[in-house]
Amino acid sequence: MKDLSTEEILELASHFSLEGGGVSAEPFGNGNVNDTFLLVTDCGHRYTLQRINHDVFKDPVSLMDNFARVTQHLAQKYAEGQTTLQTLVLVPALDGSSYLIGEHGNYWRVTEYVPGGLSLEVPESREHAYEAGRAFGDFQYQLCDLPGNPLIETIPDFHNTESRYHAFLRAVDADPCQRASEAADLISFAKENEHLATLIRYADFPTRTVHNDTKLNNVLLHETTGTGLCVVDLDTVMPGCVLHDFGDLVRTAACSSEEDEPDISKIHFLPDRFSALVEGYLCGVQDLLDPVEVEHLAEAPQVITYELALRFLTDFLLGDTYFKVKRPGHNFERARAQFQLLRSMQEYAPQMKSTVSSCLTAGPA
Repeated sequence: MKDLSTEEILELASHFSLEGGGVSAEPFGNGNVNDTFLLVTDCGHRYTLQRINHDVFKDPVSLMDNFARVTQHLAQKYAEGQTTLQTLVLVPALDGSSYLIGEHGNYWRVTEYVPGGLSLEVPESREHAYEAGRAFGDFQYQLCDLPGNPLIETIPDFHNTESRYHAFLRAVDADPCQRASEAADLISFAKENEHLATLIRYADFPTRTVHNDTKLNNVLLHETTGTGLCVVDLDTVMPGCVLHDFGDLVRTAACSSEEDEPDISKIHFLPDRFSALVEGYLCGVQDLLDPVEVEHLAEAPQVITYELALRFLTDFLLGDTYFKVKRPGHNFERARAQFQLLRSMQEYAPQMKSTVSSCLTAGPA
């Protein structure tokens, strides 16, 4: 999408039911897929305006139906006191729709800004890790009774690690950008760990409504108390496996660095943060999990870290067509960082199993 001027963004915003007229719009956040802007009106109200990337999300209308159903359900739970977590609130377009179709077929939506939220890329404390785990666990628990038909799959086979592995192999064979030689060591490591591609198959576990993109920065923590405030970035909420959610949270919240750290000597798995995540998650998810899900909690972070490394590496080999990149070789750096984290996780694998067992024995915190 071409860069829009502030005037163009404010014109888009004027078609939504805002309180006041828009006076400023600035790029907001660091998402890899959608374009996000922070809107401020002449009344001082703040909103988040997003363009849904319809190259990634092929059915934006169904996605927005998912988004509306999930947020309405969670808002009701919050109003009834069943959860302490707030939820995103959609601001309708002037015609009452939950979205607006702009130029070039772009889909736009507005949500109310969540004040007092802290979004972290890496953990600052054990308490923050605990609260992030509790928030995502509670998110899964509150959606276990979502009424109506199952949500649509916004990205089919999103966490099909085996499919991601085969896509990676095809990219290596095709090598359209002549980059395979540069990534030879990463390609070799990926192939050595092929067993992770089939360790957690979605079909082997209960199907639940899950988030599917539980990076640490997708849960807002209260900027003063550090408690879980609101789960955000709901575009991938759909039927899935809880293990992918838990594993992806561990990948970002039990790591010493951001996911694209170019200096791999700074990348380490953090067992203390992992312990806090397990405790918080088990508290939030309550009695939802089946034994087969619990049995694989310790392995899930390795699988999801491997999967994302494959995706970054595949995108690098294909010419950076999916993830936004900020510099040449950015996806290569991301893949290398994730494989380094995987190596560190593998060193701690026995301790991770022991931690899960200990937390289960101890019961809710």
